[in-house]
Amino acid sequence: MGQGFPQELQKKFYNVLGVISKQTYNNVSCGMGDEYETYLLLDDSTVTFPVRIYFIDDEKAYDTLEDKEEKLIYDCIFTRSCDGYVRQRHLRNILAEDFPEWCMPYILKLSAEYVMEILDDIYKGLRTRDNTQFRAFCANNPHMFRRSYTRMVSYWNEYYRYECYRFHDYVGYRLYKECFGYSRKYERLTLKEGEQL
Repeated sequence: MGQGFPQELQKKFYNVLGVISKQTYNNVSCGMGDEYETYLLLDDSTVTFPVRIYFIDDEKAYDTLEDKEEKLIYDCIFTRSCDGYVRQRHLRNILAEDFPEWCMPYILKLSAEYVMEILDDIYKGLRTRDNTQFRAFCANNPHMFRRSYTRMVSYWNEYYRYECYRFHDYVGYRLYKECFGYSRKYERLTLKEGEQL
């Protein structure tokens, strides 16, 4: 999990790791899943983090963190929780801040998932901001960005099409178009060999 944050934050990451509960949901034997995502930051460094974690979120542990960056690290880690309510709570914490670029991969990853209420939170949290840097981050990760968009569309088609028949009215479409800068140029990209949607 330490690769999920810039090198200069490693000390703070380990401080956060020290307060995270080692107890897991349903006592699963491993606290993290086997799948990982990798994104390129604008300084050409990479961050890699697990798609899912199973550690139980301990709000008392979170409250012991006094440093703003440590709290953001904790929030980012728990956006990968297997519990959607936990993901949403920590996303809201991130969106309440003037968050740095290294939080963006976690937000983008959440935007590719199936919970419309989380998409709505992201859209509401970003639509009035200057998203120039977020758009640059997305453009710096074109294949991951396209894959995220495609997943969002698939989830709309599977779960929300009858609730929101016109795709252009769907919050996911508005988020990607208005905040992330998605355009037709990404549709021409081909997936990297071995990459899955």
